[in-house]
Amino acid sequence: MNTEEKSFEELVEDSINLPDKGKVFKGRVVSIDNEYVFVDFGFKSEGIVSLDEFYGKEGELKVRVGDEVEVMLERWGSRGELPRLSKKRVDLIKEWERIEQVYQRGKSVSARILEKVKGGLIADIGESVQIKAFIPSSQLDLRPQGNLDKFVGKVIEAKIIKLSDNSIVLSRRSLLEEQREIERKKVLSSLKEGKTVTGNVVKLIDQGVFVDLGGGVEGFIPISELSWGRIKHPSNLVSQGEEIRAKVIKLENDKITLSLKQTKPDPWSLAAKKYKPGTRIRGKVVSVTNFGVFVELEPGVEGLVHSSELTWTKRFRHPKEIVSVGTRVETVVLEVDADKRRIALSLKQIEQSPWELFKEKNPPGTVVKGKVKEVTDRGVFVEVQEELVGLVHPSDISWTGKVNAAEEFKAGDEINVVVLNVDTKNRKIKLGIKQLTEDPWEKALKNWKAGETILTGKVTEVGDRKVTVELENGIEGIIKASEFTREGNRDIARIVKPGDSVTAQIVGFDNKKRQVILSKKKYEEWVEKERVSSFLSSQGEASVKLGDVVGDKLKSLVKG
Repeated sequence: MNTEEKSFEELVEDSINLPDKGKVFKGRVVSIDNEYVFVDFGFKSEGIVSLDEFYGKEGELKVRVGDEVEVMLERWGSRGELPRLSKKRVDLIKEWERIEQVYQRGKSVSARILEKVKGGLIADIGESVQIKAFIPSSQLDLRPQGNLDKFVGKVIEAKIIKLSDNSIVLSRRSLLEEQREIERKKVLSSLKEGKTVTGNVVKLIDQGVFVDLGGGVEGFIPISELSWGRIKHPSNLVSQGEEIRAKVIKLENDKITLSLKQTKPDPWSLAAKKYKPGTRIRGKVVSVTNFGVFVELEPGVEGLVHSSELTWTKRFRHPKEIVSVGTRVETVVLEVDADKRRIALSLKQIEQSPWELFKEKNPPGTVVKGKVKEVTDRGVFVEVQEELVGLVHPSDISWTGKVNAAEEFKAGDEINVVVLNVDTKNRKIKLGIKQLTEDPWEKALKNWKAGETILTGKVTEVGDRKVTVELENGIEGIIKASEFTREGNRDIARIVKPGDSVTAQIVGFDNKKRQVILSKKKYEEWVEKERVSSFLSSQGEASVKLGDVVGDKLKSLVKG
């Protein structure tokens, strides 16, 4: 029955029972044509919904006859028209309710990036219908992103940070920060000192390396913990983005200190066995200081060549005059202290000591030629071979010991010397000049006899108790005051003075002082005896005078 056939009363009743526009109904699809979907929504007539509202976001038709759908009444049809319904508006209401709940609960939504716009991106966060939201570029990631085009077409998870009737603002960064914090706490709780962890190098600085351990947790490896060996910069060992394994060595207030070198054996643990004293080893000079040279024997193990161990004889002001950084050298191990991580090395002891070589070639008593380098109060310094200098002590210049070395020798003079001793330990060579000739004292001991030999010498000194006499070859004679006259006159200064010639008989030798002990009294007694003896023997020849006999006899006996 159509409206024209209805009574006035029926028409009034129908108008009173009509639902309001915007009301939502549950209905059933009864038919579908090319433009509309016909829905029975519980009234006397069916309603129509545009077929376009049943297409999904991917373009697929999502409706079949018999499906139950929710629709909203948009308007009642005028004369002969069916009521207009909308499924899309119901979907929008549901989507908005869902989005409000997500926002209130702080949950995330899936967002499909539609396009890039000024300052950020436009995304669709609807499930059944398109709901557009804005993502500022600063909220895309934890770090600034330069190229936004790479996000277009991708689906990302994000959080709603602003929701109003006309705009929705999303933040992926907020979600990432939350996830990172969760992961950060998880990573931190798993760390402990001594544990080996894996991470990626994110930054290199002069002082060391920052490593991402996950969850936004970063550890730091000081440059000293990168290698057991010496490195100038972390980039010499690792590179940004490289995955590495490191050991946690310190945890303090979320500050994590790592070590790369401690994931490998400490080379010093075997140093004492590998580098025994006397071992010859090659290495690379890695540092030159004013006190010596550091040589790398292997990564992490360095030894020191003290400046005193660089060269036997060559003089230098700084070790850099001998070696330079980067040079490979051969050294000898002197001492190893693994606990203190120290190895003493020697560069010069690769070769035999020049003092040892000199001693082998020139045993004591050898005469060598040298050049005077310097004359001092200590004696005469003589260079016996290149950079090898010996000393002639003042007492070894002359047997008499009364030579002024500064007057006798000048720098540059070439002289012969005798090797007396070579002290290889203290690197000293003792030389002599007087030893080039026979010792006059030894000669005197051979030729002169106590109680027999009579000598004449010149008085050099007169004292209260003795007279000093210079004999031949500079030998010194001593006459005690009691031995000067037979009368025992002790005031000898009245009898003799320096410069006088004195004849006396040898009565002894003082080997320690190298002095001849003389007696003038013994000599006079001997003269007296000889005079008497000559007188008695001449009684048979009266024509010979006694004085002539004694005089001739004395001339033949007295030496000097």
